[in-house]
Amino acid sequence: MKRAGKKAVKHISRPGSEAYSRIVEVLDKLGGKSLELNLLEELRKRGIDLTLPELRHMLMRLEIRDKVRVLSLDAERKIVELIKREEMEH
Repeated sequence: MKRAGKKAVKHISRPGSEAYSRIVEVLDKLGGKSLELNLLEELRKRGIDLTLPELRHMLMRLEIRDKVRVLSLDAERKIVELIKREEMEH
């Protein structure tokens, strides 16, 4: 753990690139759209054991690369959408 001021900050381990492709694959199998917590559960069923903060970090990186879009329904619930190539060309 790293110290940041008086609070200890846990460093999130960096999951391998396989996890990024599995996120995209699972989203595609779920019809291209899923609640964040449902996506996390599906990934765990497929052997990708992530915490919610790790998943959010990975989704942020995928969002930066225009692979997914994350929309907030409220403070707790988020929808994750897969961005299809056809959308990128328009």
